[in-house]
Amino acid sequence: MDSVLSFMNEYRIILGAIVLTLIALLVVKKFWDTVSFFVLRMKMNAPVLGKINRLAKNPAREDSGWFHSEKDLCSEFRPFYQDVNKSAAFYENCKNYLRKVGELGRKNLGMFGWAIICVMVFIEAMGFSYVLAGFTIPGASESLQQQGAIGIALLISGLLVYLTHATGHELYKNTLLKKIRVWWQQSDADDRMEPNNKVTLANDEVDDNDPAWRNMLSRISTNAEAKPSYKLTVITSIFVILVAIGATYVRGQVLEQMLIEEHSVTDIGSAPSASADPYATEVPAELVADQQEVDATTSEQVQERKLKGGWATFIVLAVIFIFLQILGVVIGIKTGFAGEESGIAHKYSHKFKNREEFESYHERKRNLIAQVAQRNLTKLQALMAKKLSQTATNKQMLQTLESGNGRTFLQYTRKDSKDQGQHDIEQAQERKQRDSQIAKIQSSKPASTAPAAASEPVEADSESHGFSEKEIAKWQEKLGWDRARVIDLLVKQRQKKEVEKKQVSEEEALRMMEEESK
Repeated sequence: MDSVLSFMNEYRIILGAIVLTLIALLVVKKFWDTVSFFVLRMKMNAPVLGKINRLAKNPAREDSGWFHSEKDLCSEFRPFYQDVNKSAAFYENCKNYLRKVGELGRKNLGMFGWAIICVMVFIEAMGFSYVLAGFTIPGASESLQQQGAIGIALLISGLLVYLTHATGHELYKNTLLKKIRVWWQQSDADDRMEPNNKVTLANDEVDDNDPAWRNMLSRISTNAEAKPSYKLTVITSIFVILVAIGATYVRGQVLEQMLIEEHSVTDIGSAPSASADPYATEVPAELVADQQEVDATTSEQVQERKLKGGWATFIVLAVIFIFLQILGVVIGIKTGFAGEESGIAHKYSHKFKNREEFESYHERKRNLIAQVAQRNLTKLQALMAKKLSQTATNKQMLQTLESGNGRTFLQYTRKDSKDQGQHDIEQAQERKQRDSQIAKIQSSKPASTAPAAASEPVEADSESHGFSEKEIAKWQEKLGWDRARVIDLLVKQRQKKEVEKKQVSEEEALRMMEEESK
């Protein structure tokens, strides 16, 4: 142990730097959004190498009237704006998602918990390094052996932390799967145990009418049979037991080696030697033999007690080591999420007591980011007008730069959201048509009602998508959203309410298959 303490004292600066680096990484991880937004602002406004200075030299322009440089700058700020551009309905989706998967009230492991785990890892590494110091690099110097032992010890400790934490998550997920199976067996319906694949955090309401077991099953990732799995638990158990037995065995060997060396030194020290005094009286041989026998018996008893006490201590340490790993498993069971999007839902909802707090907070953050982005965009436009005025040959370009012509950051986000919404609608239509065709081909039941009405394509102009201005204004007033977001939502609602296609007859299905094979 003295060698370990001397190593810590000798390399205290390096060890301190490692600890401070870990703490800094934890802090940056917790406040990553704030840190990354600050870095973006510094990158944009750096005096000489700033991105605004570089973008101002690019006069390229799109047919829509936007300059490439303007869109490039806005695209840098857009992810931060979208991250806080959340409505009160999204807050309700997050709460409902966690409630359906049974994880409402769970938490991630906080900074304090990770700090405790780091301390445990450090203590484990020091203990392992003491055990492995003499066996890591045979023939090397003592200092090099200590460094190698600490490196291997940190590696083993890191693996143990990961495995125990992941095992806890596996056991927690297994409890959810067992609960799903019990609920499914107790249900009266004859439904198959299969998830609703349409469930997402943004589309959480699609399974409101499904049973509780399907709500939970649709939000966690499972195997094909939806059965608990214990593969990682078995691997972790074997690894922990091997490490505990191996560490105990090595400790015992080190202790026995130390006792053998002590016994050898005692034998050498107790060997009879000739007296330097010629007048000294020689001790009788009988007394010397008796004393040597008593000394040998005492030495054997002392070594036996040390050996038994040492092994008992090592067994206690092994038990403590195993219980530390069990503690890591328990932490994994009690923290974290099994739902595929539960972590995101918890991230956005756990800080707020109600939807009003959520909406107020995100409105403030939205306004702040929009103001910063607009300030940078205005700075870019002014700098472009100044630089291009000396080289441009098109007056219309200069007038466009100076006037701005409605090219603001909010206008960019609305247009981008509108394009993305239209793209999502087209994808949804394609999926719906594909699913309908598959259902028709696979169907073998005759239709009991009139033929299915063909879904009518969305007839709308590029602005209102066929909705009346009165209806759009009504929802703008109710939701407090801008026009583009309201139109996107109305389009999605219309697609959701489309009449489902009914199954065709068997004869019609056969005719379609014959035409497909030609």
